[in-house]
Amino acid sequence: MAINMQKQTKGIIYLLLSALTYSTMPVLIRILGSDGMPPMAQVFLRYVFAFLTSSVYLFFLSKNKLKVERKDLLLLGLATIFCYSLTNLFFTYGILYTAVSNALFIFYSYAIFTPMIGFFILKDKLNKYNSIAIGLSILALYLLFSPTSLPTWKLGGLFALLAALGQSIYVVIRRLLSKYPAVVMMFLNTLVGVIVLGSLSLFVDNKFYFHGGIGHLKTISWIITVIFGLLNFFGWFFMTKGFELFNATSGSMILLTELLFGIIFALLFFAEVPTMFTLLGGFLILGASVLVITKGQN
Repeated sequence: MAINMQKQTKGIIYLLLSALTYSTMPVLIRILGSDGMPPMAQVFLRYVFAFLTSSVYLFFLSKNKLKVERKDLLLLGLATIFCYSLTNLFFTYGILYTAVSNALFIFYSYAIFTPMIGFFILKDKLNKYNSIAIGLSILALYLLFSPTSLPTWKLGGLFALLAALGQSIYVVIRRLLSKYPAVVMMFLNTLVGVIVLGSLSLFVDNKFYFHGGIGHLKTISWIITVIFGLLNFFGWFFMTKGFELFNATSGSMILLTELLFGIIFALLFFAEVPTMFTLLGGFLILGASVLVITKGQN
């Protein structure tokens, strides 16, 4: 029992670290965008540095070896191509093609989708505390983002929904592939991410790469891109590690604490003072997280 509690505690810490890491990314996206780096190129270049980080970690610092079983190829393909490589891209286009509030509201609904998928596939139990936490999370998301009516979602809403599903499915697949260490999963994720996003980015952002755009980036943009890649690696690594130790239903709601950290960073870096609705939504997410941490695994 004590060993199980220790694992759960470690899982919670990893998930909170993942949420903290990912909450810094909107700040970095804004900075890189202001220097003329296209969204898809941002995703690709940070995948490059995330891949380099995962390679060094796996082959030089970790005691794990790269070994993949043939029977797992289908799940690994779904995880690396759809759930990792394309999820960030879907999210980016969700932001571009609908109101930001709509895209964020739809994307963060992964915390509601995950318990449903986990219930049917992983047989995760959905106790009354988890149910209450899901209800609090839905209300919190509405207060935080105040999404507009359904007809305004259009194509952007579809992309945001695909990103949410990708995030949810990854969490479930991670539990199904728990025999693979987090560092191995991250190596495979980032390797496929570089291949898939690199191919798409070179095609879509041709002018950026071959007509001087990339050459005019400031030094600080390259430094931020490297940092972005490191954060991308560690954010997904912590999430991958966390779901080795904590169930999908409760863990997905802990990840919503990313929004709390995001509110703080928006205040610190952009002087964006949160409204009363934002603060109320933040407190509801905090309450939902505490509830699933203390009662969600029962």
